[in-house]
Amino acid sequence: MKILLTLVALLPLALVYYQLDSAIDPIKMLYHYTGIGAIALLLLSLLPSTCKRMCHFNLLRYRKTVGLLSFVYVLLHASVFLVLDSELDFITIFEKSLKKPFIYVGFTAFVILFFMALTSFKKLFAKFSKYHKAVYLALLLALLHSFWAQKVAGVFEYSVVMIGIFLLVERLFISFKKPKSLH
Repeated sequence: MKILLTLVALLPLALVYYQLDSAIDPIKMLYHYTGIGAIALLLLSLLPSTCKRMCHFNLLRYRKTVGLLSFVYVLLHASVFLVLDSELDFITIFEKSLKKPFIYVGFTAFVILFFMALTSFKKLFAKFSKYHKAVYLALLLALLHSFWAQKVAGVFEYSVVMIGIFLLVERLFISFKKPKSLH
């Protein structure tokens, strides 16, 4: 099932590959697909916990796979900016970042997700699992980055933000509802 999930998640990249030659602005198209893929998969990686709590439907075994697939899209999204758009010219990157502060927000989300991807394997996860709650901060930053990067927000952007807010609020509600242990 994880293999099928991975193939379905990577399918949009195959679509992009075949449409790239006919794209008016290939870099913009790559930003668009990798950004949407990253946000959608990040939201989906948080859904199993909510599904288990609210619907008693256990999809937790797929959470890590979806989270890592989200990071693949995030890495591709960042690579489009660094390699294709800025051509690894760090002066240009710095100048673009000054004009477009949403880049800093996205970079911060990238760093959090990079840390989580590195520490998602068994031995490291045991040490760093408590820091994986930073995914909620990464989601908040990614939503802000995505929304801020748009010149005009449409139904999709508002829908993504609403789903993200729902998942964040639900998680906050659960964390406040849990009884604190007396140690």
